[in-house]
Amino acid sequence: MKILAHVHSFNDEEIIDQTLESILNQTWPIQEILLVDNASTDSTLDRDFPKEVTLIRHKINEGTSGAVHTGMKYAIEQGYDWVWLFDADSLPEKNALEVLVNYYQSLPPDTQSKTWMLSSIPVEDPHGEKRHGVVYIPEGLQMVDPAPDQEIYPFHATIWSGCLYKLSAVKEVGLPSKDYVLDVAEYQYGYLGMKHGYLAFLHQGSIMRHSVGDTDLPSLRIGFGPFKVKISQHKVPAIRLYYIFRNNIYFWFYVYFEGSLLRYLRQTSRSMNWIQLSKFVVRVLLMSTHRDRDLMACLRGIRDGVFKKMERRY
Repeated sequence: MKILAHVHSFNDEEIIDQTLESILNQTWPIQEILLVDNASTDSTLDRDFPKEVTLIRHKINEGTSGAVHTGMKYAIEQGYDWVWLFDADSLPEKNALEVLVNYYQSLPPDTQSKTWMLSSIPVEDPHGEKRHGVVYIPEGLQMVDPAPDQEIYPFHATIWSGCLYKLSAVKEVGLPSKDYVLDVAEYQYGYLGMKHGYLAFLHQGSIMRHSVGDTDLPSLRIGFGPFKVKISQHKVPAIRLYYIFRNNIYFWFYVYFEGSLLRYLRQTSRSMNWIQLSKFVVRVLLMSTHRDRDLMACLRGIRDGVFKKMERRY
């Protein structure tokens, strides 16, 4: 099995080096690491890297989905069998890849042929919570809640980082769309794989530490009679707000619910639906230090999602 590791660059030299080291020290050998730079303007990558590292620089910032698109395309062109994806702030434990490969090789041949993705379990730093995969249900998506002794379970989608994709299946499904840029792209891609009849498995014995930054944010408590609502400080940048709104509206309304407003409004699952998008607006109005800019990003995202303007950029 020829495996390419793909890393989406990050403007912090120490973080990049830690991720590269954790991949190179895997107990299952990695032939090459592709480091994709999204048009950075600093000098983080202007230096020497280990001989296993290949650097590709985008002329414009194509976001996470653009970087993944480039990584998968490169892996196919270079004749790799699998591609293992990472953000530059993700640290797989030493045996993470070996656990995934051994599990795949233990599957019956007919199950192997249908399997297109294996995933490590992201363990979010600093609080140590496990981020489980999701499955798609008629109402939207549902987070998997495995039994305490269930080390391995089927799922449909999770974050890009820590996922191992079989490239023969990627050729059939197609490369991920660059137009999502940031949020929702990996969930749309998992949905696409499911629609093609492919299987995916998450292995909790394969652990990846994934940084989610500062989780101890100031909050505002609002009382409504006997009800109390806690609203955390708003720290989502405007560019991401735009893509959160645009991509979620487009994917859920047009792709998943096929343009049915009634089905979209009836969502009762934990997907990023219209109720949760409304909460983002409330956070912007009450807690943002750049209220006008952030609110405009939300409104532009709503407009472009409703009118299917996925080619637009923030």
